[in-house]
Amino acid sequence: MMAKKIQYLVVDYNDLVSVPAIESAFDTDPDEILSMFAVAIKDILKERFPQYAEKIRHDVRVRIANYPAQRSLREINAEVIGKMTSVSGMVVRSSEIKPLAKELVFICPDGHPTSVVHEKGLEFNAPLKCSDGKCTHRDLEISPEKSRFIDFQMVRLQELPEDLPPGQLPHYVDVTVLQDLVDNARPGDRVILTGIVRIEQEHIPSMRGKTGIYRLRIQGNNIEFLGGRGSKTSRSTEREEISPDEEKIIKSLAKNADIYNRLVASFAPHIQGHDIIKEAILLLIVGSTQRVLADGAKIRGDINIFLVGDPGTAKSEMLKFCARIAPRGLYTSGRGSTAAGLTAAY
Repeated sequence: MMAKKIQYLVVDYNDLVSVPAIESAFDTDPDEILSMFAVAIKDILKERFPQYAEKIRHDVRVRIANYPAQRSLREINAEVIGKMTSVSGMVVRSSEIKPLAKELVFICPDGHPTSVVHEKGLEFNAPLKCSDGKCTHRDLEISPEKSRFIDFQMVRLQELPEDLPPGQLPHYVDVTVLQDLVDNARPGDRVILTGIVRIEQEHIPSMRGKTGIYRLRIQGNNIEFLGGRGSKTSRSTEREEISPDEEKIIKSLAKNADIYNRLVASFAPHIQGHDIIKEAILLLIVGSTQRVLADGAKIRGDINIFLVGDPGTAKSEMLKFCARIAPRGLYTSGRGSTAAGLTAAY
């Protein structure tokens, strides 16, 4: 941590299995065990690097890798509230980065500070009056310079296309990510997310008072990338790198006169016919080149396809195949395809 100037430590869950007390604590109270990990890390840091330990004392945390309790997004329900779980999915939307208050300091007109510590959750109650016993002021103003904030982002995770049951719409769940996890996974990335399932109250304008309906949300603890676990850089390099043997095969295939027809025939081979549609989707994946005109105007090389047909004619199947072979493919259907979020994902 000291060498990399980071505030977290990644712990492999497989190293904890030998201690039954720690393993069972993850099932009963994951918040407590994570806070105890943070205390242990602080104690070791104080012995080795006391100055660095004092500097990051509020931000020390642990991230759990290879957590075994994997669930699908359809299995995230009321039974797992407050428990740690691991889900795989595709990031389809991410919000802007916002500051989340962890400790707010309010100042009254006489200059007395009133501190409010925000441990967990997204809601907090502002103080009604000054904390000074002799002061009666109630008009308190926040002091951003003395308060403490961390980075916050909302990410939407959707079922992977290969996990989607036939004829079903993909499920999704909203995830809150904090600090260094912010802007780590971007739309199109396939990830394994480890976190704690939380609830937040639904706000229904037509109802008086508070409703008893809550929505599920996951507080992210660690993100691992599918197709090469590890950092984002290593994962993308492994995905895009072409080996010398693959390069030889590609060059030998390029010399064949019928390579274009073979490419079209290899697209979604489990679907018979529709060669013109397959050719169009294949050209869509490859795209064209961007043209720059003499006056400086640019013509984008993107290709769009409007596919219309009767039900059961394999339209969605061809799009799912397209999403699987594209490096950053994102499959959506129904309500999600018309929402603004699909455009924002790209």
